[in-house]
Amino acid sequence: MKHFLLFISIVFIVQVGYSQITVTNASFPVVGDTLKLLVTENTSSSLNMGNVGGPHVWDFSFLNSGTRLNEIYVNPAAGSEFATFPDANLLTVDDAGQELYIKVSSSKMEALGFGGTNPFLPTQLAVRYAERPLIRVAPITFISTNNSTGKFNIDIGTNIIPDSLLAGLPIKPDSIRIQFSNVTKGLVDSYGSLKLQNKTYEVLRVKSESISKTNLFIKIFGTWIDPVPLLGGNIPGGFGDFLGEDTTYIYNFYTNTKKEVLVSAEYDVENNFQSVTFADVGGIISSSEDISLDQHMVIYPNPASDFIRLDTKDWKEGAYMLTITDITGKIVYFENVYLDNHVIKEIKTSGLISGQYIFTARDQYNHHVRSVRLVIR
Repeated sequence: MKHFLLFISIVFIVQVGYSQITVTNASFPVVGDTLKLLVTENTSSSLNMGNVGGPHVWDFSFLNSGTRLNEIYVNPAAGSEFATFPDANLLTVDDAGQELYIKVSSSKMEALGFGGTNPFLPTQLAVRYAERPLIRVAPITFISTNNSTGKFNIDIGTNIIPDSLLAGLPIKPDSIRIQFSNVTKGLVDSYGSLKLQNKTYEVLRVKSESISKTNLFIKIFGTWIDPVPLLGGNIPGGFGDFLGEDTTYIYNFYTNTKKEVLVSAEYDVENNFQSVTFADVGGIISSSEDISLDQHMVIYPNPASDFIRLDTKDWKEGAYMLTITDITGKIVYFENVYLDNHVIKEIKTSGLISGQYIFTARDQYNHHVRSVRLVIR
């Protein structure tokens, strides 16, 4: 009997020594919080994600520089588009003035939509998600799953779309719709301790597969239809290059003692490192200037009259959708182009009346979105 009790005691001690934390809704941001983050694309082989299970020790002490990002959480009533989101109970505003309206319950944070000068659709019109993506869920434990779906649309009148982009359609539509959607499947697959800026945290790691899609719909006689089946998969005028599907893998590390995601590392489908965002828990002096809206993209001259030039020196090569939006939220210029990092793209603006606009470029999966205020005189 004594030997049996000793065995039970040893098993209990071992289990306690290897127990995992539970991340609760105490880690959810609340009104008044400012989450301090940094992001860099200059780290690669030093990041070691390790295996599933645990306990593991992740030493990310080398993450000590990057571009500053602040997430500021405020009362949604202070937002410019609160009337559109009366069900929101939390609002985050970033350094560029982008507003994301959030609904928080005891078990989840979900995005309702965005407004202000948001880079997804940087106008003063609010955009509600057709399907709400999850930002956080609670509680999370080893092993558990969480899935999320997000979807929103951008509708563009065909009167501002070049005829070359519409050539090949059986009939000219009233307007077109670009639909951005994302499906994320997450698994809490490992646990342990994480070292960051001379501090150690007990963490859970969530590995997520994120599938982003861009689809095209056309409006004919008041009805939205998918033109792909009608055209045998051959989308005309370059739209086919802009549409498609992209998969990324994201590793997020959560703790119960910090509201920031401690480390969030992103890889492409071939396991190539893309970027890492991490919490500033040690008071880092950023090696880069803070991001502002006007630093996202270089266009000149600005103010402009007859034309602007777009400098793509630091861009990733690929298909981009370019739009100019007036202060009412109406898209007054649209172009679908293929750009690389050696292009100076010239755009005619002589047809625009004097005033303020937002120029936006987004890649085909809405991963890289850049905006700048544009003045036409």
